[in-house]
This record gives sequence, structure tokens and C-alpha cells, in this order.
Amino acid sequence: MPASSAKLSSITSSELLIITDLDDHKIVYCNDKIRLEQEKNWKNRPCMEDFYENLVHQDDLSDFLKTLKRVKKPASSFGREQVVRFRKNPDSNWEEYVFQHRPYKGHKDQQKNMLLSIAAKNNKKEPKDDDYRQMFNTIDEAFCIFEMIYDCDGKATDYLFLETNPAFEKQIGLGNVVGKTMRELIPDHEDYWFEVYGKVALSGKSVRFQYQAKKTKQRWFDLFALRRGDQNSRQVAVLFRDITEEKMAKLSQKETSEKLQQNILSHQQELQKSKELLQTVFDTTNLGIAVLKAQFDDKGEIKDFLYLRINKVLKDLYKKVDPLGKTFLEVAKFGFRPELFEDFSEVIRSGNDMDKEIHLDRAGKNLWFRITARPHSDLLIVSIEDITGVKLAAQKLVEALRFKKHLVRTTPETIMIVNLNSFSVRYLNKDLFSEEGMTKERIEGTSLPEILPYIHPQDREKITGLHRTLLKSGEEEIHDTEIRLKLDGSTWEWFSVRGSIFQRRDENWVDEYVLLLRNIHQQKKTNQALLKAEKFSIQGEIARTLAHELRNPIASIGMATEVIGHKMEKKQKEDLKNYLDILTRCTKRLNVLVGDLLNSSNYSPTVLRKEDLGKIVEASIEKAADRIYLAGIDLKKNFDGVYSIKADKEKLEIAILNILVNASEATPPEKGKVEITIKSENSSFILIIKDNGIGMKKEEKERLFDAFYTNKKTGTGIGLNSVKNILEEHDAKIEVCSQPKKGSTFMIHFPKIKS
Repeated sequence: MPASSAKLSSITSSELLIITDLDDHKIVYCNDKIRLEQEKNWKNRPCMEDFYENLVHQDDLSDFLKTLKRVKKPASSFGREQVVRFRKNPDSNWEEYVFQHRPYKGHKDQQKNMLLSIAAKNNKKEPKDDDYRQMFNTIDEAFCIFEMIYDCDGKATDYLFLETNPAFEKQIGLGNVVGKTMRELIPDHEDYWFEVYGKVALSGKSVRFQYQAKKTKQRWFDLFALRRGDQNSRQVAVLFRDITEEKMAKLSQKETSEKLQQNILSHQQELQKSKELLQTVFDTTNLGIAVLKAQFDDKGEIKDFLYLRINKVLKDLYKKVDPLGKTFLEVAKFGFRPELFEDFSEVIRSGNDMDKEIHLDRAGKNLWFRITARPHSDLLIVSIEDITGVKLAAQKLVEALRFKKHLVRTTPETIMIVNLNSFSVRYLNKDLFSEEGMTKERIEGTSLPEILPYIHPQDREKITGLHRTLLKSGEEEIHDTEIRLKLDGSTWEWFSVRGSIFQRRDENWVDEYVLLLRNIHQQKKTNQALLKAEKFSIQGEIARTLAHELRNPIASIGMATEVIGHKMEKKQKEDLKNYLDILTRCTKRLNVLVGDLLNSSNYSPTVLRKEDLGKIVEASIEKAADRIYLAGIDLKKNFDGVYSIKADKEKLEIAILNILVNASEATPPEKGKVEITIKSENSSFILIIKDNGIGMKKEEKERLFDAFYTNKKTGTGIGLNSVKNILEEHDAKIEVCSQPKKGSTFMIHFPKIKS
């Protein structure tokens, strides 16, 4: 049927309103004219094809559905009209309906591809309403008709404008709205409007109300809404006008009146509160307060002051008389000195305030008072404060400060205050080491980075850790550590350092902390000597026992080796010569070591001399050469040159040999690798001994240097403990990195000898 034969007389004549989701081809909404007849449970949204199958004539259905699917965004107006034979239910007759479609943008999900369709009977005759239209087109009130749209739960969510009059755009500020929905025009329009109009459309009850529209420039409207049509209709007609000016005028008048009344009431309340507050202060303050009035003689000179009002504190000062109603000079003998009369008179004459302290001796007690006087016309406001406690506290504070200054001057400890805002030393109570220029004058004001070189390189991490700990500590916490300080060109001495917070800005910011430094070098040496003596006493006893127990087996091995050599045939002896020589050398070496062990059981002090670390390492390698050869170890050396350190050559060789022996025992036979490296780093030479052995677990590594600890079946646990003792005597720091099945690395830091 040709489209040209169809025409919609007006959008208000539409009978059908249908919204379709083109993404899933589901019907989202249709007005009740079909909804009531089509399906009661609308929550089960029907498919678009199923919905129209029995409602659209079979000859028109295919083209109709194609038209629906062709409508795409961003079109905002209705497309061309389409005539379709349509019936509201399968039992009714076919009638011609004019359909129009356009995309619908009022759904809460803006990404949805929605379609809005409206339809009316073709050539439907509208009732003549020229007078009605002329009237609504000429009135000042705004008028509109719209069709409500509901969701599947029956909640009003939008409405489609069908008709408006010229005043509509003037009143509400929205133009060209016919054929559009409110959610499309104002997506965040208040839900209130939909609730009100939705109820009118469903109930048929008209409503008149006033409301401020938040989304239309905060305007106030007076509105009358009623349902248009029968009980199945969901069209609503609204007549309204903008009452913003009169509303604001009334509100302004009301607010002004209420504000004025509130101001008067507030002022009265403030006056009452001020009066009550003044009385409360007057009665509860710990100050003595008096109001006096100046009395003048015939010549206009001040002759006295009359007490008009006093508080309880002042009354208690005058124990023998009540000053109220009496004059100052009359009661002066019972209270304050008459000399104050001249001071009070000068205040009235000059108009200047007075503030002075006076001392009284009452019954052998020293009392101090602060007296202030302020003039007010011929009245004098006097306050008297007992400051005896403050004066006594000030005297105690002076004594305490004197004592603390004396304590600071005489304490054996050096007191240093570090300011973290300037990151420098703010205070030092005395010279630290004046012979080397480390005086109070030189150190005060010095930045912390300038002090760092005076701290031993191996202890700088300690002092940095103490700094970080103090920043996080509480007021009462004390933290300490021990570090070495350089007091002259090459001498390091041990100091105990204790620190605590001195001044804090807030809970997150420390301004200053104080450090107490005490020289413990001699104490440290004494303690170390005692510990060494105890260690070597125990180790000496063990050494003597081991030496005696080892001598017989070693002698037997030597003799057996010699006998085997004699009894072998010449050719066999030549084949095994290298191994027999190794047995012989090792037996002799063991005998020497046993002798040394017996000698060393009597502790001899370590003597440090200038030595070459490279040569000591080479000597240790030479002593371990047979063991390295027999184990089939690939030894790699990465050092060349002179590495000058202070060392006891023999003891350091023993320590390094111990580590090499452990490395050779840890590596797999014929596959072992040991790499020895010496490198220079800042003020140290680092000896690195790395192997590809079985490695160690964390708990094994932590106990590695403990006396008598071993993970070997035949070990004694004194080898690496001895290594640690020897290295401590060399002021050398040892670190161990190890992982099971990945080998171990020993790193020993030796201080360089400065040229």
C-alpha cells in the first residue's frame, strides 16, 4: 500500500507507542492500549518478530520489520510514514495504521540501540477543537500534552511530548520538544516529575502543585496536571506558569522577617550570655577583681577610691574587713600598701593602664602579686593575681638550669645535639679531641656529611641505622650502638653512642635529637682480651688433646707409606710415585702442623705488619695444592699486583687455608671450580673465594662461625670459628653468600694501608 496515501493529522492522534531494543530484538515497552490486551506478565519481554507476527498483516510484516531494523543512530526525528495493516489482538479486524520510527535516546543505558515507534489509524478524524487550540495558543500559561513511558515494573521513567503551546518554550526554556522525550532533552531530570505524572496517568486523578525545577535554572512553577482520555490512556495534559519571581519575593520577605527576628533574638541572647559570662568570670576567676570609683575634693583632686564591687578572691585577701562600700585608704592597712593610691591616681589622671609586681612580707612569708589597673571614665578596674607560685617556680627553674649547666660541663660524656632542619651539629658541650682540632668551636655548625669521614667505613651503616631508628622512636625511648671514630690520622677508637629525641615538632616530625658519646676503647680492648684469653684457653686444651691423638695415626700412615713403597715392584712404584710422594709430603706436613698445634695451644698475640695480601693468598694456595690436585679442582686466580694490608702472615695464611680446604671439600670430585679474586674498593681490599659446591641453607650459614658447630660427619667445628677470630684481630669483615646446590662465596674486607 503506497505511503503517499497516508498522513498523521497530529502527533496527539497517535494511539500506539512502542519502544524496541534493536540489540536483542526485544520489546521494551508499549502503551496500555496494546499492553493490556497483548500480555499480562510484561516482565517476560516478547521478541520483536513474535510480538508483531499476529498484529501486523502477513503481506506487510516483512517490509515492516525491515524498516524497523534500518532505523539507526544518529537520527533524532521521526522517519517517513509507513502504512501497515494492524490489529490489536488476533481476534480483531485488520485496520490501516500509520507508523513512524526513530532512534530512542532516553533509556538509562546510553549505549543501547533503542527504537521509538508511534502509530495512529489512517485518516482518523480528529474532533474539531479550533477554539480549544486557539485558546491554548493565546494564553500566557504554558500547556503541553505528553504520553507516559513505564518500565517493566510499572515505574514511570520518561514521557514523549505530543503537543505544546507557544508559551511553553517561554516558560520552561525548552524549544522544539514535540516528538522528543524528557529524558532525551534532560537525561538527569528529577525523578519527582515522572512519579507525579505517572500516578496521574494511572489513577486519572488530577493534581495541582508547586515545585522548584532543579534542571531548568531553579525555576518555580505552579502546575495543574490531568489525564487525557479514558482509563486506558496514558496521556497527561499539564497547564503551568512560572511563579519564580513572586515565589522568590515571598521567600525573600519571609527570610528577611525571620532573619530580623532571629537577629533580635540572637542579640538578646548574646547580651544575656555576655552578662552571665561576665558574672561567671567575675565569680570563678582566680584573680582578685575590684571596681573602684574615684572620689574628688573641692579642687578636683583625687582624694580616695570607693570599692563599688569586689569578687570572693579579693574579699579573702582582706581577712579582717570587708572592703565593699569602704574606701581604699580606709582599708589599706588590712590589705595592700597605701603607696598604690598614687599609682591608681596616675592611671585616672593619664588614662594609661598600669601593670606592676609588688612584694609583701606577711607573717614571715614572701608573697608576690601582679596588679593591673585600667581606667573607665571615673571608674578603675583593678585585677590582683597571686604570682607567688610562679616566682618560686622561676627560682627553681633557675637553680635547675644552673645545675644542668654544671652537669653538662663536668660529665665525662660528650653531648651532641643534631638539628635535622639544617642537618648539622647545633650543640657540643666540650671538645671531642682538641689535639687533632676536633674542638667544640669547629664541630658546632658542621654538616652531618662532613662528619661522616671521621666514622669508620664499616660502622657508617650502624650510625645511619641509629639515625633512622631515632626518627621513628618515642619521647622516652633510648637507642645505642658502638662505632669507631678517627681521633688522629690513622688511629680508630671505639665510642658508645646513645641517642634519644630532644625536640619534636609533631608526632610525624623530629626537629632535633641528642647523642651521648663516651670513649670505651680501653674497656673494649680489656673485654676483647678477656674473651680471647677465655677462647684460647678452651681452644688450647682442645688443640693439645687433638695433637696428642693425631700423632700416632700420622706416624702409622708415614711408616705404612714407606713400607708400601719398598714392597712395590719397580714399574708399579713408578706408576704410583706421584701419590706416594703426596702421602709422604702430607704426612710430614701433618707432623709439622701437630707440632705447631701444640705450640699454639699457648696463645701468642697477633702481630700486625705491612704485608702483601696477594702473596699471603699464594702461600695458602701452595699449602692446599695437593688437596686441590687430588680433588681435581679447576682453580682460577683473578689478582695481580701489590695489595698492602696490615697482617700477621702466618695466622692469616691459616685462616685463608681453612676457607680453601672447606671449598675443596664442598665441590664435586673432578668437577669442582674455585675462583679467587682480589679487588680494590674505596678504603678496602676485598678477597673473594667462590666455589661451585653444595652450598648451605640459611640456618647453616647463620651458625657457620659458631665454635664446635659443623655439618660434616668427621668435622670438629673449630676451623671456621678460628677463621673468624683471626679476621677480627685483622679488623677484617667477612660476608658469606650461599644457596643450596649453587655454591658459596666468601668475601673478606681488609682495610688498606694509607700511603
